[in-house]
Amino acid sequence: MSDDLTSRLHDAPLQAATSRHEAMMAEARRIIDAGNDRGVVLRLTGGLAVRHYAIDLEFAERDYSDIDLIGLKRQTTELHQLFLGLGYQENIHVAMATGNSQRQYFRPQHALESRAHMSKRAHATPVMSAAPPSDHVDVFLDAMKMDHELDFRDRLEINTYAVDPADIFLSKLQIVNLSEKDAHDVVTLCKDVYVDFHPHPGVLDLEHVAVTCAGDWGLYIDVMSNIDKVLERLDDYDLSPMETNRIARTLELAQDMMTEHSKSLRWRMRARVGKRLRWYNEVDETFGGRTEETAAAVRTKEGRAAPQAATDAGAGQVAADEGTGAAAAAAGTESG
Repeated sequence: MSDDLTSRLHDAPLQAATSRHEAMMAEARRIIDAGNDRGVVLRLTGGLAVRHYAIDLEFAERDYSDIDLIGLKRQTTELHQLFLGLGYQENIHVAMATGNSQRQYFRPQHALESRAHMSKRAHATPVMSAAPPSDHVDVFLDAMKMDHELDFRDRLEINTYAVDPADIFLSKLQIVNLSEKDAHDVVTLCKDVYVDFHPHPGVLDLEHVAVTCAGDWGLYIDVMSNIDKVLERLDDYDLSPMETNRIARTLELAQDMMTEHSKSLRWRMRARVGKRLRWYNEVDETFGGRTEETAAAVRTKEGRAAPQAATDAGAGQVAADEGTGAAAAAAGTESG
């Protein structure tokens, strides 16, 4: 475990934290199973989804603030009835603040007081301050709208309890200001989940990662940059040389595939504008703002960073300046 993870857990034995998180997982599975029985599709996302796929639970262990699920907006009525039947009540302020793109449910005996938890979302809304995390459930509908928007409507039924590992991978790496816990979750995925190039249950499908990033230049830039950051942090974890090599190979392969996949017209047009316009959603402006200082994210085929053009004309201009080779492929000279 990293030193930071150890410090976060030093006030309670690891076993106590593990037991609490197992209770959260059991409650999430209870909700998902009840949804399946009623034809309501719900899947785990966030940190607990990573934990669902983890083999080494001691390494995966970290603090989890709540249960995050994702479902379908067209099933909102059925979803609401499901939670009421399971003993939950709705915090209607969340639905109002998010334009019905997110719901939040809680145990009725607990009051809603604090606004702090929603600072990780785009909206400041009251949530529980004293309740155990397992009593608080956030439900995204259709998509996760954070720094970038990831659509889950056609991907929720690939796996039984959690969203697909490739979708977790993207949801963690799309964050402009990558946190330690999100970097840790990416390391856990790459360490414990088998890599493949097709959407089989329980595998990290890097083809889906490449295809998704080939359609969204801003997402591509931030995922590529954050992979660099995770690679730089690998020495911070107590990993064996074999584990470190496995994780590094997975991350570098993801970069290579992202670079070489042909890009959409939308991607290429946005690349010409580059960072002269903001390329991510301002989900945290109310809570301290964002920084636009991210690592250069255009890659050669070998996976090395290519310098950003001094004029900051963006990835498309870099590719045009270099002419041929992998940088040109990264800028999407092929149609797709």
